[in-house]
Amino acid sequence: MSAAIDAIRIGAELVALPYALDAGAAKAYHEATEHPPRRSRRGGIHDDNDAARKAGFTAPIAGGAQTIAVVTQFLADKFAMRFMRGGRIEVSLTRPVFYGDTLTARAKIVSIDADRAQLQIQVDNQRGEDVLVGTAAIRTNHA
Repeated sequence: MSAAIDAIRIGAELVALPYALDAGAAKAYHEATEHPPRRSRRGGIHDDNDAARKAGFTAPIAGGAQTIAVVTQFLADKFAMRFMRGGRIEVSLTRPVFYGDTLTARAKIVSIDADRAQLQIQVDNQRGEDVLVGTAAIRTNHA
C-alpha cells in the first residue's frame, strides 16, 4: 500500500515488518544472482564456511544485494509509483548479514522540496545494529 499524501511530511517515520532472512531464502537468492547456470564459481564468503572464516566472518554471509532488496521493496511497498518512477537510493552496507538474521527497514522523511522528498533509510538486524544506511528520494506527486 502506498503512503497517503499526509504521510509525506518532514519527520514522518516508517518502519517495515521484520524480515527473517532464513538460510533457505538467502541461499536461493544467492544462487539465483551469483551462480546462475551460465557461471560456476563456488567457494566464496556467501556459501563456504572456510572462505567466510578466512575473510574474517564467523559464518557465510548473505549477499549485499539481498539486504538492498529488503529496503528497496519496503520503499516500493510504502510509496509505490512515487518511488518506482523517479525514486533513488544511495546506500552503504555497514555490517555483514548472517543467515538467520531478522532485518527491519526504516525510513524517515528529512526534507521536502517542490517535487521530491528526501529520506534517511536504514536496515537493522535483531540486535539493533545497522547493516545498511543511506538516503533515498521519492517523488511527491504520482506522475
